[in-house]
Amino acid sequence: MQCKPEMTLMTVKEAAQFLSISVSTLYGWAWQRRIPFVKVGRALRFDRIDLQEFVQAHRFEARP
Repeated sequence: MQCKPEMTLMTVKEAAQFLSISVSTLYGWAWQRRIPFVKVGRALRFDRIDLQEFVQAHRFEARP
């Protein structure tokens, strides 16, 4: 397993605030495997870089 050297793990609450969504929505997305996450024991954690990539992948450009 490859580990990113600058990995910064965020809690569910921090990640939800970063994405401007509710905590329950974030749990749902993780359960559906729509968003990457890390399991630390029973807790979910989210890598800031993965979240930024998730946002970029779901970005729509404005129409001309």
